[in-house]
Amino acid sequence: MDFDLLLDEASPRETVVPLCLNGKLRAEYESVKARIDERATYADNDGRLDGDDRMANRTPKSDPDPEQSVLDELAEKMRAQTVPFKLVALDRQAWAELFSKHPPRRDKDGRRDPRDSIGVNSTDFFPALVQQSIAEPPMTGDRWEKLDKKLSDAQFNKLANAAWMLNQVEEDVPFLLSGSAATPI
Repeated sequence: MDFDLLLDEASPRETVVPLCLNGKLRAEYESVKARIDERATYADNDGRLDGDDRMANRTPKSDPDPEQSVLDELAEKMRAQTVPFKLVALDRQAWAELFSKHPPRRDKDGRRDPRDSIGVNSTDFFPALVQQSIAEPPMTGDRWEKLDKKLSDAQFNKLANAAWMLNQVEEDVPFLLSGSAATPI
């Protein structure tokens, strides 16, 4: 193992978080999917819904659902509206600076606000972490503000959790002391 070569090729951890930014398409997709799932769940072996003879003429289960093509079309439209956000871990100094810029809130008696149990003002820290972690597409101040106003809480949390995991959770390949591919047993 050439440590210097490994060091030269070292890079921070990265991950990609895909987000569909068109909420209307997402809602329409979920609605169609729910109808398909409901028909599949309640269909019996004859392809009819239990106790519902309105669907008695429906073809057997082996045939695709009549709305499957609609669902497929919506999925394709959603893919076109999905942005793959590439997040990169911060280096230790950038992480420490970001952490120190957002100290936990304190009440009038000096007690830490319960929302800030991880040691930072979580309301301010996580938006800054996400903005700083997104490498692609580039996040200028104006672009970030526009994106931040469009994200749902769930979408923002998906980005924030990914950024946190990149910086605080180690997921390296396990190292075996008893041997490795480079070290014969």
